[in-house]
Amino acid sequence: MSTGPVEPVESTGPAAPAEPADFAEELAAAVREARFADVADLVGALPDARRRAALPRLGRLRRELRDGGHSRGGATTALLVAGAVCHTAPSGAADWIGGREFDVRYWAQPPLVALLDDRPARWQREVALRLARRPADRTGWGNTVPYEIAEHLLRRSDTPPPAEPEFVLGWMNDRSRPEPRPWLRLLPPGPDLYARLSADAFAPVLAPLVFDADTAAQLSGPWAATDPAQRWPAVLARLAAEGTVDRTALLGRGFARLVRGGAPGELRAYLEALRALAPGPDELAANRRALLALLDGPSTVAGYAQEALAALDGAGRLAAEEVAEASGVLLARPEKKLVRAQLGWLERVAAGGRAELALRAAADCLGHPDRQLQGQALKLLKRHVAEADGELLTELRAAALLLDPAHARTATELLGVDVPPLAAGPDADRLPEPPRRVPLPGPLATPAEVAEELAAALAAPEESVSFERVLDGLVRQVWADRSALAAALAPVWPADEWRTLGVLAGAATGAVPRSRVLRAQQSRADRLFGGWGFRGPVGEFLAARLHEAAWRLAADPVPFLLSTPTWCNGALDARELAARLARYEQLGARPGPVDFALALLRTAADGSDGAEDAEDVRALTSRAGRQLAAWLRGGGLPRRGCVPVPAGTWTTGVWCAEFRRYAQQPEPVGPALELLALPALKIPGTGPAGGPAGGSAGEPAEGGPATAVRALFGPARDFQLGSAVTDSLPDSRWIALLPHHREELALRITGQLAESAADTPERGHPQLLPLLAEAEGPCGFAVHQALAYGLGAGHAEDRSATVDALLSLAAQRQLDPAALAAEVYELLVLGAVKPNRLAASLAELADPAPRLTWSVLAPLLPALLDGGPPRGAADLVAVAVDCARRSGARGPIDAVTRTAARKGGTKLLAEARNLAALLGPA
Repeated sequence: MSTGPVEPVESTGPAAPAEPADFAEELAAAVREARFADVADLVGALPDARRRAALPRLGRLRRELRDGGHSRGGATTALLVAGAVCHTAPSGAADWIGGREFDVRYWAQPPLVALLDDRPARWQREVALRLARRPADRTGWGNTVPYEIAEHLLRRSDTPPPAEPEFVLGWMNDRSRPEPRPWLRLLPPGPDLYARLSADAFAPVLAPLVFDADTAAQLSGPWAATDPAQRWPAVLARLAAEGTVDRTALLGRGFARLVRGGAPGELRAYLEALRALAPGPDELAANRRALLALLDGPSTVAGYAQEALAALDGAGRLAAEEVAEASGVLLARPEKKLVRAQLGWLERVAAGGRAELALRAAADCLGHPDRQLQGQALKLLKRHVAEADGELLTELRAAALLLDPAHARTATELLGVDVPPLAAGPDADRLPEPPRRVPLPGPLATPAEVAEELAAALAAPEESVSFERVLDGLVRQVWADRSALAAALAPVWPADEWRTLGVLAGAATGAVPRSRVLRAQQSRADRLFGGWGFRGPVGEFLAARLHEAAWRLAADPVPFLLSTPTWCNGALDARELAARLARYEQLGARPGPVDFALALLRTAADGSDGAEDAEDVRALTSRAGRQLAAWLRGGGLPRRGCVPVPAGTWTTGVWCAEFRRYAQQPEPVGPALELLALPALKIPGTGPAGGPAGGSAGEPAEGGPATAVRALFGPARDFQLGSAVTDSLPDSRWIALLPHHREELALRITGQLAESAADTPERGHPQLLPLLAEAEGPCGFAVHQALAYGLGAGHAEDRSATVDALLSLAAQRQLDPAALAAEVYELLVLGAVKPNRLAASLAELADPAPRLTWSVLAPLLPALLDGGPPRGAADLVAVAVDCARRSGARGPIDAVTRTAARKGGTKLLAEARNLAALLGPA
């Protein structure tokens, strides 16, 4: 983009008439040299046919300037306008102006503007309207030229601004900018948006339409505003008060926009604009149907609608049916603030002489999941139930049957009804079946099958099973017939595909040249795989594997990779690995060091299948074969326990060490590491230490594996560094790397799981926990710490994934509830896990497994209640009440008994009393 005014080259005067071809070259030269006056002279006097004849040459110049390696702002500006006016059809002109390469700042050069002004009004109008319908920039920082030219042509042709949402968005972007407008000098520059809109003839037409477009980001600006009064909501309200903008239309569209819904952040921006208008009673009454519809919206919008409707009701502007409708919606919502406010509204309704209406509405709250809200509804009934009789009293008694048993005595006293217990006896936990190994589907046998699987994999998020199958298929088909594979992939593989499998497919077909793959082995700066999933020690190991596979595909084919798993969780059968190594020995093929190391790590060496004594293993004669036999005899990589690292333990570079807990694990030592080492592949330009990109594992260090393999094993601090936590994105491929080492896997993703529980939570990391539960190996401290962070995840779907993992581990008898409770408490004390999120997770877990949930809460409650209960602890005690009732738990807990004996009426004390009553005396 040009960064300053364009200085036109001095004109050499009008050119003499020339033949069409000569004229096109002359025009192209004037454009290239940014001679604006000459461009205007050459084009201005031409008939339409001659203009169209110049378009092919201008198109070639457009590609030349676009592909050039340096800025050509003046030439691009001249080409923008010259090409536009040479398109005599408005559709072609609009497409030309909308080109991404025409993002120039100073397009309104007087000679060029004159060319646009000389076009017929009909052409100007049609081009402007077509530009107005083009998608606008959502950020406010993109290409402004299409909007600016559209507005210029609308004003020039005396055309009213169109009611197009995209044009409204462009108008708001433009008016938000404080810079001068050479093409529209009547609008004052600077941060004063009100002054600019007051002088704008488009404002009365477009301002009422701001709610019709996706303008949430714009309504939060302008960015140059130094005072709330200079921002869009306040300015629109001021213009509406003055009558410049139709206030009634603006309000109606604002309410309609909220009713349409959207993301909570967007709706907050629209709600702020609506609040700034401060609608009065008459205006609220005119929009009361919209207000009733908003009660189903996000909590902030529903709260505003509730306030407005309550004010209308207080002024006698709401019918009884509308009060009942509002109560029916609000009393069923989970937000306690809204329910409490609605019960307060109904209290005022009853006090105003409409007790029957209030009691009938409050009956809906007697079945609310929250016991405290049920109690508040019962207080309303207690004050006004004397006025109930006949049919209303019958309805109240029926509704009282839904009350929690904790309110049984109150219900009997008020309504004379016995509240039944929730269940006849303790509920049993409904645990899933323990996970079983699922075989990986067989190899893709033909190029067509590889193409089909690749297309499906590229259309979905990357996951381990499809990834391994496609990679295996590419390797096998390159070995069989590279040309046939290339022909099969051509219809489904885009030439510019950048995703991992697409790059590997390019290496297999030759679309990614061998020289490019070689550079990736030789230099880190030229690596092929460097995205979020390939950062940190684990990501670097995965990248090393893929760089090695890319070299195999491009230059050193083998019939198959050694590390392709046998089962979907990433595990590899020892006998299958032995058969693959036997085939390598038969062919004289050299195993890739990273491929071989991963194959061993995926192979169980616990003696469960007797493979260490199998004949096919003992028959192997190569170095890799002997190392496999030694790996199986020696038990493979030792499984190591983890211990906690207390928060505040200062370690340079560890992410958020002062308020998070991590785990520590000793680094592996002994012969197992040496067995993971093989000599590097012979790749030109890579030394004995291996390529910098990690594509070649390199020669092993003295007595140990190559760098990329060694980094996978620690030290543990490397997995907790800021660069490893915030700059990496774990996925299912990470979990499939160490399928027999659950504890080691948990240690490597704990940092990301902690990010999912942060104040501003990351989304998605706990989705790996069910896969972790399906892996093998013991569950120690690191696994339970990972689960504790997952229970505090900020997003509901991530908490649900954690619950699934807990149920799976419980079904495998691998879960230690006391250890989980201890770590949860430590994270609660630190503030690394929020009590309300934890309560939501445990309530979800309690639905299928109340006994399991109680086994976590029972050891948690003493520490929680005696250590100064954090805000939100009442929600955890409320979950404990439900679990104790459903699981049949009995026997007092001293901390609960002490808390229940304290004076006060808080929710925490009320729930503690409920729990103490359930657990019974000693």
